[in-house]
Amino acid sequence: MPHRRHNMRDVFATHILKHTGSYEQAVYAIQDTPEMVVKHYGRLIQDKAAMAVKILNRFWGGA
Repeated sequence: MPHRRHNMRDVFATHILKHTGSYEQAVYAIQDTPEMVVKHYGRLIQDKAAMAVKILNRFWGGA
């Protein structure tokens, strides 16, 4: 199945957010508004924050 423009935007935004955590870079890459990026991809940053909490808890002897 061919990749459509929307699919490529999703791949770019997801990749940038997962690797850098930067909304600004994602906005620039897909040429959209910060509000749209937060609305559609905000879960990625929340996922990263949850992973960081787990790692810190292990480090400090938590659950």
